[in-house]
Amino acid sequence: MMRERRELRADVVIVGAGIVGCATAYHLARRGASVHVIERGRVAGEQSSRAWGFLRQQGRHPAEVPLAAAALELWPNLERELGADLEFVRGGILVPAESDADEARLAAAERVAREHGLRSKMVTAAEIRTLVPGVALGWRSGLYTAEDGHAEPLKTTEAYAAAARRRGATIEERTIAIGLEAQGGHALGVLTADTVYRGNSVVCAAGVGTADLCRTIGVDLPISAVRASVAQTRVAAPITRTAVWAPRVAFRPKKDGSYYVSNGYRGVDAEHDLTLDSLRHLREFIPTFLVNRDVVKLRVGSEFLADLTHRFSRRGRFTSLREPKVSRTLVRYHEQCFYEVFPHLAGLGIARAWAGRIDATPDLIPILGTPPGAPRNFIVAAGLNGHGFALAPILGKLLAEQILDGKASLDLHRFRPSRFAEGDARPESNAL
Repeated sequence: MMRERRELRADVVIVGAGIVGCATAYHLARRGASVHVIERGRVAGEQSSRAWGFLRQQGRHPAEVPLAAAALELWPNLERELGADLEFVRGGILVPAESDADEARLAAAERVAREHGLRSKMVTAAEIRTLVPGVALGWRSGLYTAEDGHAEPLKTTEAYAAAARRRGATIEERTIAIGLEAQGGHALGVLTADTVYRGNSVVCAAGVGTADLCRTIGVDLPISAVRASVAQTRVAAPITRTAVWAPRVAFRPKKDGSYYVSNGYRGVDAEHDLTLDSLRHLREFIPTFLVNRDVVKLRVGSEFLADLTHRFSRRGRFTSLREPKVSRTLVRYHEQCFYEVFPHLAGLGIARAWAGRIDATPDLIPILGTPPGAPRNFIVAAGLNGHGFALAPILGKLLAEQILDGKASLDLHRFRPSRFAEGDARPESNAL
């Protein structure tokens, strides 16, 4: 006989203790709302601890630029506000060019930046050598935004969680949501094996798990998981404070002298592990895949078998995810590309490597708002395409405003979930 679930109530229930879920909980709690966050693993246990840490305005989809700019206004004061060391550095971000095609792409990104009031600018090869001393490659020019920077994703997410808890929010780790519950188009709860969490509002910020949860109330969102690999070098003498996203490798310096190293903007960006869900929104994703076929690679392997196993298990898809597989091939390639930039660091070596699952959308911008057919008090904040870390400070604030005031202070219309059904999901070919 099934035991009756206990019932817990809060003003707002949030599924997912990644950085967006924790930032939203913090902003809600500081305004006096009672907040309950449930997380199937630990705080920042999935993508929010796997990010590069770039805080970037330049090179974004035009719809995202206002969010990125608003977030960068908040980042400089965030360490003081949250009372924690976030390793925040405003050292600028450089995107260098090696070819005519690269320069044309960066020129288009510069125009978008200027249209939105950003102070991004094209810099010369000589200026690049000043920003990144010792660079050996013949980068001919670059797009540089001095106000951009970088910070540490795990520390920042944990700091938001701690600050939310100090304000009274409850965060339950290792608590697996197995479904959503809607009643009469309004009241909504989150179900676990033994509890129903009821809130005046519910936010689903569950990353790659969002689509599965939404389908339990008949909402089908085009979110697909892609897997990206990142490495951290051993410690070296500091060279630059500037983060770099080059054609074949990206890197950012950490305060301890090591570097995070990953893909460049023309290299293999991520891998998509084919599962049965890959077919669910194939039509929406095909145009994006064709545009990005050189940077996203399709893989068939263990993830497909794991997907089948989950589907036929007692809890179905609602389990803690296995650790994503690191692509050692990509890690070695990016390491070698890093040494081409800094030959004097050749042999420095990799201290650790990891992979993360990014929740991607067909137009590569977030899903923010209430999906068609969902209760009015249900908000999705997912499909962040690897941009959630940089945007989190403003997204947490805007989502709290949407819930408590009925309207966000920035226009989120472009990110509405209904845009896919309306045929208004347009990828931006020049976004980086």
